[in-house]
Order: sequence, then structure tokens, then C-alpha cells
Amino acid sequence: MTFNFDFKVPKVLKSVKYSLAAVNGVFLLTGFVLIIVGITALVSFSQYEPLITQRFFNVPSFVISTGVIIILGSALGFYSAISQKFYFVAGYVVLLLVVLIFEVSMIITAFNLTKHVLTEIRPVMAQSRLTYGTNINVNMLWDNLQMDFKCCGVGGPGDYQLTQIPISCCYIEYGTISPFECGSNAYSDGCAVPLAEWLSFKTNVIAVTAVVLCCIQVLLSLMGGYLAYRSKFEVVELES
Repeated sequence: MTFNFDFKVPKVLKSVKYSLAAVNGVFLLTGFVLIIVGITALVSFSQYEPLITQRFFNVPSFVISTGVIIILGSALGFYSAISQKFYFVAGYVVLLLVVLIFEVSMIITAFNLTKHVLTEIRPVMAQSRLTYGTNINVNMLWDNLQMDFKCCGVGGPGDYQLTQIPISCCYIEYGTISPFECGSNAYSDGCAVPLAEWLSFKTNVIAVTAVVLCCIQVLLSLMGGYLAYRSKFEVVELES
């Protein structure tokens, strides 16, 4: 008994046009993902802008810029799919490789920053803490930081004089009435470590996202190269 299987490859898989359009669609999607991740990180970091260095803003800005390049460059991808001209397809493949290099740079930069977060922010925090009590914006920033992370000062309540510890350094029970003093009952932990851990988590999200997208980008680059080869050396069916 013999079996004949007459399996035909779907036109969408044989077609350079549709395959390249699919590659470019995924490429475009990665651009939107990078922009969303970058903007989310920028908004998160901005609330503690006076306490951190510019490096924490450079990384998400680079991520957003790469996303914008991808979105703009996808126009070349769609034109290449429509025209199926080798030089346009080859130019699109070069763009895929450039973006791949950018994403590798993102991974290296983000992971490197996570290793030095504490040493990066401690001097800036110490300088800002010295102005507590003299500027309303600094007061609000530190009070919110100390209440949110349940911490006190940069390294602990010892950063303040015992009689001048901010109330935000202490947990206040509901129904507490004046007078209320914050001294020996202040949070024992400083704010540098918890803020560094929070920043490390946010930066790691960028790094992990870049790793995932980088893997996808490798596949897109290989597929783009294969389609460029087909558009140059193979005779393809007429497509409408």
C-alpha cells in the first residue's frame, strides 16, 4: 500500500513579498515594545531625578531612540517587500544588523549599570540630603522617599541630628495625635540600598527586554539575509 501526499507549500511562505512583509511586521512590533519600555523607565526614574545620575536616563533614552529608528526604518522594509528589488532588500538587511548591534549595546550598558547602582547614586543622595530642610522640593522628595521605602537618610538615621530627624523617618500609626517625636523609633535602614534595589530592578527589566528582542532580531536578520539572497539569485513566482 502506498500513500501519496501532495503537500503544497503555502504561497505566503514561498513569496518573498509576503515573507519580507511578515519579517518587517515583527520588526516594527519590536520598535513599539522598545519605546513603551523606554518611556516607562524614564517616567519611573524621573520621580527621583535629583537623587540619581544621568546614566539612568541615558539607557532608556537610547532604548527609545532605537525604537524610533526601527519604526522609521520599517518603511524601507515595506517598500522592499513591495518592490522586491535586491538593493532595497539588502539595505533593509543592513538596517536589521545595525539595530542588532544597538540592542547588544543596550544589553551590555544596562547590565553594567545594574552592577554599580549603589556606588552611582550614593554620592548624589548624600549631597541632596545636606539640603534637606532648606528647599521645599528637596523636603518633598526625601519625605516621599523615606515614607515609600520605609527608610531614613542615606545610610540611616545617623545622617540627621537626633533632635532633627524628619517625621517621615518614622512609622505613624493611624489616630496618632501631637506631639509626635521621631527619634529612637526611626527606621534603622538608610534609603540608598532600597532605592538602589528598585533602580536595579527597573534597569534589569530593560536589559532582559533587550535580550529577548535581540534573540528575535538575530532571527529577523537571518531571515532577511535569506530573502535578500532569494531576491537576487532565485527566480520567484510572479506575485500580485
